[in-house]
Amino acid sequence: MDFVAFSWESVNVYWYGMAIGIAVIAGLAICRVNVWLYKENFDTVVKIMVWAIPSSIIGARLVYVLQNMEYFAGSLADIFCLWQGGLSVYGALLAFFAVCIVYLRRQRLSVLYWLDLIMPSVVFGLMILQLVNFMMQFSVGMPLGIDLPNDHTPAEYIEYKFRPSGFEGYLYFQPVAFYQAVVHFCIFILTVLLTFVNKFFKLLNNGTIFLLALFLVALSRFTLGFLYFSVDRDVLLYPVQWIALVVMILSILFYIGKNFYRAKRF
Repeated sequence: MDFVAFSWESVNVYWYGMAIGIAVIAGLAICRVNVWLYKENFDTVVKIMVWAIPSSIIGARLVYVLQNMEYFAGSLADIFCLWQGGLSVYGALLAFFAVCIVYLRRQRLSVLYWLDLIMPSVVFGLMILQLVNFMMQFSVGMPLGIDLPNDHTPAEYIEYKFRPSGFEGYLYFQPVAFYQAVVHFCIFILTVLLTFVNKFFKLLNNGTIFLLALFLVALSRFTLGFLYFSVDRDVLLYPVQWIALVVMILSILFYIGKNFYRAKRF
């Protein structure tokens, strides 16, 4: 699949960039519904996004550069060549949540309350990006048999130029990005249902929806990480799996600590 969706004069518009734009717009629409449901001011979300969008791009690029320092150390100018690709979703999420926390605290608003309202949009955006990764063949899973039998085994055909070195003879690979998109969609539905139910029954404390979604997203990345292709099969866990594991542990510890502090106060 071609990276360029269309060109206008000398400017190329890329599919991935369009996907990010669609994810942002869809996320804002979903968040608008949540904010309306809870009778809050949507301007808060708009003001967060004004700072979060550029910050997320910078964070995504910065983390990607740090992950590939050997290459960029010899070509510092390429750090600013965003059109060549190279963004980290972890860096984008870290910057996004950092902006949310800083802005909400400065406005003396409940951080966990607003993160509960925003989190369904974030998960939906992640689902869109994983679907694009699947269609663009950016995420390559473990190779399947060369003569794949017609037994309805889920498989993704990978074009020759995207196949890992040494596996050019393999046609089909595990569709891990598609798996993640499906899991993210299920998490999104769960967060929407919990947000709706919590509005009328208030069964969950502030931050529960956010932490639960964060834990489940990390858990899916950790579990499906074993299906991703890697040239080094001797490592215990891949770097992204270690990140996911840390996020899961922190989510659990924060939830326990938050509830312990709440119980102690009352």
